[in-house]
Amino acid sequence: MEALMRLEEFQTVSPDCQKIGNYIRRQEPFRYEEEYGRDFVHYTDENLMDLFIRKFGHYKPSVMSVVFGKYRRFYDWCVERAYLSSNPFDHSKYLSYEYLVRMAAANGNVPYYSREYVAGLCREQTGDEAYYKAMALSLFEGVRSYSQLARLKWEDVDTKRRTLAVGDQNIKISGELLEAYEELKNCEYFQTGERKQALDQGSGALIPPLIRHGQRNSSSRENYRYLSNAISRKMTALGLTASGLYESGIMHRVVQQFGKDEILEYLVPERPMEKSAMSRKNRELEAFFHERAIPLSGRDFSFDFKGYGLILKFGRIS
Repeated sequence: MEALMRLEEFQTVSPDCQKIGNYIRRQEPFRYEEEYGRDFVHYTDENLMDLFIRKFGHYKPSVMSVVFGKYRRFYDWCVERAYLSSNPFDHSKYLSYEYLVRMAAANGNVPYYSREYVAGLCREQTGDEAYYKAMALSLFEGVRSYSQLARLKWEDVDTKRRTLAVGDQNIKISGELLEAYEELKNCEYFQTGERKQALDQGSGALIPPLIRHGQRNSSSRENYRYLSNAISRKMTALGLTASGLYESGIMHRVVQQFGKDEILEYLVPERPMEKSAMSRKNRELEAFFHERAIPLSGRDFSFDFKGYGLILKFGRIS
């Protein structure tokens, strides 16, 4: 395979090229050569757009930027070695961030969930509504990952102030989520159909793990990993993702605070905003994010949430 030979040659250039080559190998872009009718070295910009959006499912410009940097480096080397006449990334409309984000939104890559949709899915889990709400709404309201959620304890909840301590930040939580935590604290079993599994309430975990192999009261890293994986499997079964829940929750709070029209004007304006107006809105958003312990700047939000803005504007929110 010529493309693989070129990649192997590229990897001998430097340790950095070795890492880039390994990354590209793991993504296996070669498997689409027959579909595209050409080898990987000669993929066009339109082929690469299809690869990144329809095959790999990217939707965040910050992620695309990292991925593009690796692929661009390989194609630059191919041009230097005269294996190509030009780099497909150069002056391509198909690989511009604006075009790619629009394609990602149209392709359904952006995991945008409404709060009503998330809560409704949890209510459908008969007998385990509180368990699913505690997991899903925690991420929707500000916990950033399953791993972070797995490490939280009941003692991290302040029922009077209705906050959740996550690291050195206190996240304001809804009455609905607090109620789910309190109900879950009193549950002894997790039930799926006719099967009942005991919950390890003695662990002190906010999301108590299912007792397995007779293990109780263990706070080992292995059990944190076990609980994180268990949460991930349950959310995946509902068709939800950690990033989708967390980012959809951010959009929900931003729209509540500033209004749909104002956020659309910021994320997907009909015409470019004046610099002074953009700077003012960035400052407003940064103050809002800081107050709610959201690690985003206004510029980060405007860059990475454009796909969410497009869906908010044109529909198809779950």
